[in-house]
Amino acid sequence: MNNNYGLVYPSQDNYYNIDVFNNNFSKLADGIDMIRSGSSKSQTIVAAYDSKNPLKGYADFVCTANDCSEAFKNALAQTEQGGELLLLDGNFYLKYSFDINKAVTVRGMGGRFTRIHKHESMPVTENNIFKVTAENVNIKDIGIHNIVDGTDMHCICLFRPNQVIDGCCFTQGDSRPGNNMSGIYLSNKGGYVRISNCTFEKYNNTTDNIYIDDKWYGTIYGNACSEIDSDSPLPVKITLFSDKSYENIGFGAQNGAIYVGSTLKEG
Repeated sequence: MNNNYGLVYPSQDNYYNIDVFNNNFSKLADGIDMIRSGSSKSQTIVAAYDSKNPLKGYADFVCTANDCSEAFKNALAQTEQGGELLLLDGNFYLKYSFDINKAVTVRGMGGRFTRIHKHESMPVTENNIFKVTAENVNIKDIGIHNIVDGTDMHCICLFRPNQVIDGCCFTQGDSRPGNNMSGIYLSNKGGYVRISNCTFEKYNNTTDNIYIDDKWYGTIYGNACSEIDSDSPLPVKITLFSDKSYENIGFGAQNGAIYVGSTLKEG
């Protein structure tokens, strides 16, 4: 039932009563404050320390130059299931993996503008920069950058099914041949995935852009890869653990090198 939320409809006698007007205005302001401070929001905005976007002034969280781990964690906790975590432009540094444990969309302002960096002090035991442990997560328009420090670190690890990664940029910044690091790692849980319109940059063609364990299905298309120093094109290297994944994933619209184990299937 609509109780008018405590607002008073002006009558003929008090239509111009300033006290009635101020009381209504105050109740509206209180309602806005209640929503902004509530435990759940449909959209949560996080700004980097160097964000230029005017929305920075309205951000729910503003990161420091040193570490965004706690801000990301708190912002995700405040975002409701099915909501959006919006990361503005700028440089975000993580000392700890960002565990996306809720079905949300994590969206940036573009892969070249919203830049997530692994902090140089991130322990190697973290293994990944983004860790997705919930189903139905969308990651869109974000750049995720590893640094040249000789450690194995995946940019994104998917531990649950029903995921979408779209329009993201990945820098796999380790020049050692044979490194186990990949841009996107799909765990042995299996399930649906769509990886599309992403770009990868790396130092050599030995590391995997995408590594897929067990049985996944879906589509991987429209992606591109280049060598960091020369900007020359490289095939998108995709290594799968099983023939089942190769049979059930649609590949297309990209220069790809697709392996099952060490056997080249396409490219």
